[in-house]
Amino acid sequence: MKIGQQQSPRATAFLNQNLMWVGAFVLVFIVGLIAGGQGWQRAVQDLRSVPAQLMRSVFPSQAEGVPAMIVEMNFTNYTDILSQREQALEAGVYIPSGGDFVTATIQLNGSATPVRMRLLEGLSDHLGDDEKWDFEVRTRQNRQLLDMQRFYLQDPAANNWLSQWAFARTLEREGILVARYRFVHLIFNGDDWGIYALQEGFANELLAAQGRTEGVIARFDADLLWESIAHFGGDAHAAYADPVSNLSASDFQYFEVDTFRDADIARDPELTAQKNTAIGLLRALQTGQLKASDAFDIEQYGRFLALVDLWGATEGTSLVNLHYYYNLVSGRLEPIGFNANALGSDARLSLAATYDDPILQAAYVQEAQRVSQPEYLDQLQAELEPEFRRLQGAIRLLQEANPKSLEPLWDRLRHRQEQMRLSLSPVQPVFAYLGSPTLAMSGTMRIEVANVLNLPVEIIGFDIHGATFLEPNREWLQGQSAELLTDDTDKVVLRAFDAGRAPMIRHVRFDIPLVEIQRLDNELDYMQEPDIQVITRILGLSTTHWTLARHGYPDVFVVGTQD
Repeated sequence: MKIGQQQSPRATAFLNQNLMWVGAFVLVFIVGLIAGGQGWQRAVQDLRSVPAQLMRSVFPSQAEGVPAMIVEMNFTNYTDILSQREQALEAGVYIPSGGDFVTATIQLNGSATPVRMRLLEGLSDHLGDDEKWDFEVRTRQNRQLLDMQRFYLQDPAANNWLSQWAFARTLEREGILVARYRFVHLIFNGDDWGIYALQEGFANELLAAQGRTEGVIARFDADLLWESIAHFGGDAHAAYADPVSNLSASDFQYFEVDTFRDADIARDPELTAQKNTAIGLLRALQTGQLKASDAFDIEQYGRFLALVDLWGATEGTSLVNLHYYYNLVSGRLEPIGFNANALGSDARLSLAATYDDPILQAAYVQEAQRVSQPEYLDQLQAELEPEFRRLQGAIRLLQEANPKSLEPLWDRLRHRQEQMRLSLSPVQPVFAYLGSPTLAMSGTMRIEVANVLNLPVEIIGFDIHGATFLEPNREWLQGQSAELLTDDTDKVVLRAFDAGRAPMIRHVRFDIPLVEIQRLDNELDYMQEPDIQVITRILGLSTTHWTLARHGYPDVFVVGTQD
């Protein structure tokens, strides 16, 4: 069946409701003729309030924390929404324009707020007849609804129900910016659409509510992504598989950079300057002119990534969902949590999200160690559990959601904590080999070391026969081994292995002068093969690992050398 051949059940229901109200107006007209004058005016005024009153009586807010939200939209505007939906289903995606907004009124907690609405941009896979359509909503007349002027109405299942709520509360608790998240019971033109997630949009209210000053919020614009999927007939899998465009939702080089509230920014010279700086930072990151540690607030970003890992909120690092606040005081960008689908899968954080920046990777490691401790989760549970249980009961009362999606989160989080702790305590962080013993005749001892982790590893030193400790020296490096180290000249830090970019083991080579060893231990017997342990630690941690340098392996080719 082609789209448009048959009206959706929601459109049919809406038409029937309009016929009902037409009949009611006819009745009022007749009553008005009989009553005359002021009786007519009072009758019309009473009728205008009937829809909201009727909806509140038929669909009362029975659940604490999940208020009834009543959307009233006229037939013409709803037809426009249906047209948007039809075009989105044909293209496979919805790419909005400014003219797509239609007016409506939202009744919530006894007050009416005029709004503009349209479908939410992105894939059209949620726009079936029996599915919850997602909307972008903006208030009109400078009004606010729940202290917001912009928000989104979405199917809670897309963000795993209460898990996203708890993740958002966790970010807010940690001082990380996040789109506030709550639940409403949506009544759309008299039709019960069930429980919806209301997620805050990107405006000054988001910043003010979390202690930030007015500023610019930037993002990677996903329009090119949606257009590419539409180009492949709405087949997202085909678009991602295209070997020519190399399309990926995580490839920040594929996205343009954009900001929100451009009209307001254009009227303010200070905000315009901030916009230019924010866009400049992201574009410089794209082109490699800046490192992530030069563009982002590293403490904030490292903490954000660690919490993403704890909560399995990996979709929050997709460039479709990532947003950034430009902090004028720090001159850096801060991440904003949005659409993270917390605990939606067992996936762990992809370290590609660290932009191969050792400073950001170390910040993530420090925060990952902190939030993976059992006492951290004990305290978090104590703070969130009472409200979690209230919402859990409310959603169950309204008979929505898969029961599994309402199960307590804490056991799963404790399991993820354990996985994080194991990640930060690997069995063997480096490979280490001793060079040919004949090199001792030339007065040097060769040790080759390769990082096999997707995190930077610091070489603390070399232990010789359990009696002598020797600190590493960059002057002992051979060939172009220094290219495999970070820029920190005070330490010897091996860059992350990064199998995605260079799936091969790459060694750095140290030729240690024997005189340096003799200076520390003049009784060492060089006629025996030495037992040497390479002492390392993951950058950002204090725990050390000891790796025995293996004997009897042939020398490997090192970057730029073949000797």
